[in-house]
Amino acid sequence: MSDRMRRMDPHARAESVWYRMAGLLLRKELAIDIIEGEIRSAQHEVLLDAAKLVLTGEATEVARQLRDRAERTIRPKN
Repeated sequence: MSDRMRRMDPHARAESVWYRMAGLLLRKELAIDIIEGEIRSAQHEVLLDAAKLVLTGEATEVARQLRDRAERTIRPKN
């Protein structure tokens, strides 16, 4: 994954993927591969962040931070 994509906020990243996908609607298999790749990339990034938290904090604090991040991902505050 490029550094540019890593620094994007989730909304901007989703929007970027959406525009890339718009031109691929007739090529479903390629579109599906791109979406799957983006999901795997995002999961990888989250797991790396979680590993950093685990190595740097108390278990209870790490759990709270991970839960907060998960909630922000599902219900972003505007």
